[in-house]
Amino acid sequence: MYLPHLYPAPKRFSENENERFVFGPRVTARVSGLTPEEAARVKILWNRFSCTASELILESLPGEGFSLEIGDPAPASPAPEDRYALRITPSGVSLKGADGAGLLDGIKTLVQLICPDTLEAGKESFYIAAAEVRDAPAIPFRAVHFCVFPESSLYNLEKAVHLAGFLKMTHVIFEFWGTFPYDCLPALAWRQKSFTKKELKSLVDLARSYGMEVIPMANHFGHAAQSRACYGRHVVLNRDPRLARLFEPDGWTWCLSNPDTYRLLSEIRAELANFCGEGKYFHLGFDEAYSFATCDRCRKRVPHELLAEYLNRLIEDVSATGRRPIVWHDQFLRRGDFGEGPIVTTGDHKNTAAALDLIDRRVIMADWQYSYGNGFNPTTIYFIDRGFDTVVCPWDGRENIRSLAADAKKLGAYGIILTTWDHLPNWLRDASFAAGCVWEEGEGNPPHALTESAYLLRTLYDADGDYASSGWNLNEVMQ
Repeated sequence: MYLPHLYPAPKRFSENENERFVFGPRVTARVSGLTPEEAARVKILWNRFSCTASELILESLPGEGFSLEIGDPAPASPAPEDRYALRITPSGVSLKGADGAGLLDGIKTLVQLICPDTLEAGKESFYIAAAEVRDAPAIPFRAVHFCVFPESSLYNLEKAVHLAGFLKMTHVIFEFWGTFPYDCLPALAWRQKSFTKKELKSLVDLARSYGMEVIPMANHFGHAAQSRACYGRHVVLNRDPRLARLFEPDGWTWCLSNPDTYRLLSEIRAELANFCGEGKYFHLGFDEAYSFATCDRCRKRVPHELLAEYLNRLIEDVSATGRRPIVWHDQFLRRGDFGEGPIVTTGDHKNTAAALDLIDRRVIMADWQYSYGNGFNPTTIYFIDRGFDTVVCPWDGRENIRSLAADAKKLGAYGIILTTWDHLPNWLRDASFAAGCVWEEGEGNPPHALTESAYLLRTLYDADGDYASSGWNLNEVMQ
């Protein structure tokens, strides 16, 4: 292989560098099971990982299934538990996937094995050492959450999606902070600081070309201002104060007693779901609702009963569309229930933790704990034991990511959501480490080098010599 490591490392990999499959500037592959968008991405990946000096021509492979063949290969033989199996001999390449996503994952491994021999124009030559690969992820549901701030650059978002897709994440979540131009209410977007739908659709299409599902997200509880609280802005009320009754008095939390709030949020969900395309999930937010039940209507209700009634109504409506709702966990835990330790909870406020027993179990709990490490994780199993499918959600600390990924495997969690928040450029630097933690078996330390991460990034994203859009700068939102 070309780099010292494969990203993420396959479950089983053997290589014989004494035997090689050799090819030149034009290669024909017979393939079945890819969408047109995925096929286009495969051709780009082949070209980029061959230093832009080899072109892959795709032809249809007769029959059903998910396969790729080059030359006259000895067939790959996946086991039932494999997502894909890859076999390379001097006569050709055979790749078989369990489904379309498995086939794409195998191709992402295959292109990393391409080694340039001669890049001189007119003499281009490459080889792939004889190898056998059998692979499957340790965690089936592997999502990454990206915020789209007014300060975000489109090229950083594009690079992040490229890395997520190539490193075999299954889902991308976009959270728009006043940056999505809603048709249902234009005041939900900042003037001159939102993206166009064409720009944002390019991110959705990019994600789908890598085989990832895009999960739409809109905050349905706290963070209703769609701006970070420390900066004091409100995307809606800075434009139209007459919409104040949609929110609690400080504007931070949606008013759960106002029928107009519910109708607007329903329209938001429908518009986002249509924009992001078909999928199985919708993220409702739900964290840090500090001003919950402070208006003259909401404060007359028992807070945890109002919260459970509201969330159950959302769960029913989202489920009716064929999607599963996801919510952040913190409103449903009390600090005193877990003893000592760095635990994120906000359920002591208004006793919202009492709502947990009343909530429909179709919802997925997203347990975001950014200080967990060294095997300390009492909250994920707390939700699992109470009947909730639960995803663990680290931020960008390496020990936090490693520890929570290990917990997801050990505790039988539903999956993992990697979060980035205002540190999205950190993802560019550490994506290969995080992807290794969530794909590979065990609790080992995945290989990681900054220079190899830079190689992956510039191979996937063509900055064309532009300084600003190449590499990474740490911390995106500084002001």
